[in-house]
Amino acid sequence: MNSEEREAICDSRWFSELSPVLRHDLLRSMIVKPWAAGEAIFVRGQSVGSWLACASGTVRLSQELDSGRHMTLGYIPAGHWFGEIPLSREQRRGCDAYAHRETRTTIVEVPRAKLQRILAEHPGLYEPILDLQAVQTRQLLALIENLNAPSVRTRLMRHLAQLMHKHGANGTDSSEVRLNIHLKQGELAQLLGCSRQCVNQQLQDILRANVIRQDGQFLVVTDPQRLLRLASTSP
Repeated sequence: MNSEEREAICDSRWFSELSPVLRHDLLRSMIVKPWAAGEAIFVRGQSVGSWLACASGTVRLSQELDSGRHMTLGYIPAGHWFGEIPLSREQRRGCDAYAHRETRTTIVEVPRAKLQRILAEHPGLYEPILDLQAVQTRQLLALIENLNAPSVRTRLMRHLAQLMHKHGANGTDSSEVRLNIHLKQGELAQLLGCSRQCVNQQLQDILRANVIRQDGQFLVVTDPQRLLRLASTSP
């Protein structure tokens, strides 16, 4: 890992709250792998052989529906762990994971054998792992709740709020939040479970309402508090 990738892993909230010995042992066990844009990191049904974290770039999680369409489950930013944790040999991946549009996405892996040795030496790691799984379960439930929202506008507002939380950075104006992830309208449609045309219409409405603005390929939230209110109160 380069210094920025190591910083992304070490400064993440979950990892930074581990004991120094645990952080040291996990870092020593990590295998670093770069992935080109669009490459499959794993696919549904594949055996879970390692525990994964994104060190740079972005990972897109997706699921193929019975209709043949693909639905995006979420985007994983640098510093976040994702996928199933390899606690047994029988585990299988439940979705697909791809490197997003960046020219380089770096993934760190903790192989199952090394993780088992660390758990044997540090059984206290089980509790943080359960906490992490609980967070991932809440995120999955939030995704289901969003998909059940009655309007595309509500789903879009909620996802923009989530993207702001995970991928936000300071904008040109100190009151703005720039979404540091490039999503085409078709990709937003896969995230919302609707058509690209529907996403375009809703984005234009939100742009006219001055909640967001376009900055090249990226979106900037001009009024973060208003976006959060709309995400929580939209019908």
